[in-house]
Amino acid sequence: MVQLYSNGDCLYATTVARQIKKDFEGCHLVWAVASFCKSIIANNPYVDEVLVVENLIKSDVVNFRKLKRLFAEQKRRGDFDELFITQNMDTNQAFYDGCIRSNILKAYPFRISVPVMPVLRLTEDEIQAVEEFAVKHKLRDYKHVILFEYAPQSGQSKITVKFALRVAEQIVKYGNTAIILSSGNKLKDFGNHIIDGSVLSFRETAALTHHCTLLLGCSSGITWASTSEAGKWLPTIQLLNPETKWINPVSRDFKRFDIGTEEVIELIEFDEEKTVACLRSAMENFQAAKASFNQLVPLSFRTTRSIVYNLLCYFELGAIKEHIKANRLVYGNNVSFYMQVFCGFLTFPFKLVYNIVTKKIIRQ
Repeated sequence: MVQLYSNGDCLYATTVARQIKKDFEGCHLVWAVASFCKSIIANNPYVDEVLVVENLIKSDVVNFRKLKRLFAEQKRRGDFDELFITQNMDTNQAFYDGCIRSNILKAYPFRISVPVMPVLRLTEDEIQAVEEFAVKHKLRDYKHVILFEYAPQSGQSKITVKFALRVAEQIVKYGNTAIILSSGNKLKDFGNHIIDGSVLSFRETAALTHHCTLLLGCSSGITWASTSEAGKWLPTIQLLNPETKWINPVSRDFKRFDIGTEEVIELIEFDEEKTVACLRSAMENFQAAKASFNQLVPLSFRTTRSIVYNLLCYFELGAIKEHIKANRLVYGNNVSFYMQVFCGFLTFPFKLVYNIVTKKIIRQ
């Protein structure tokens, strides 16, 4: 099974690993993963062996296709019996239908019958480290503990460190509240109420959700870790960028997989003032805050134009047909979707020439 990155996507793909072990009972499952994401599948009962793939950066389609050919050749040699590639790259982009999880699950050619909740199994040491963190910062003494996922790697939000700090400084003034700023970036100590969560690993942050009352997220890895077996599903306010290439709103994902959205608020037009106001309202009455602040994430098919271009670069007309089929099943014969498919074909030669010229200039 090939799912190289990133954290949230690997969490989605744990469902596929679980399904493989059900469909091929007694098999030995090897998961090929990038080194910076291998911790996601550590201690996973459905993964027998981890194959770390080095030096293949995101969006490097040329080398990803080489890797696919290598694995295909190994399968022909009999090194393994089955090969399943779920990574959202190359021809697998055809399965994108506005939801990343469904993209990954559709890349598996058989029916998904196991629970879609991500599998994340923590060690006793990891759980203990989080308990010590909670005791050190006296998290149990607060009425509200907000976990702030403020540095997304997925591009789902444009939040900056300054924005996060200013929101945190405002929100801790109200009531008995602490806010934990969670990312891979070390922050200086801001006192008892604003807490640096970077000392915990991504996996440990999943356990930290059990000590929190609300998640301020951006549909990135920590948001999805909170929905895993190791996490606690929290009422969440999601700060999203509707212009991002691979939009993946929590509300859309939850509806697609029949998960309730009652405790999800999404903001796509927000500033510090609106974010703080929404947080304050949610801390008092979440449903009232949802009624006042929730914003619908518009349905857009801009990504389709890029997908069509990417697939045309490798003459993957069959994959384009698959992309049309995948979206028609969800949205019917949507005119906006077909317009983006048409624009993808229409602009392909111009974009191709531009990209070739640009790359030559950069090399020079």
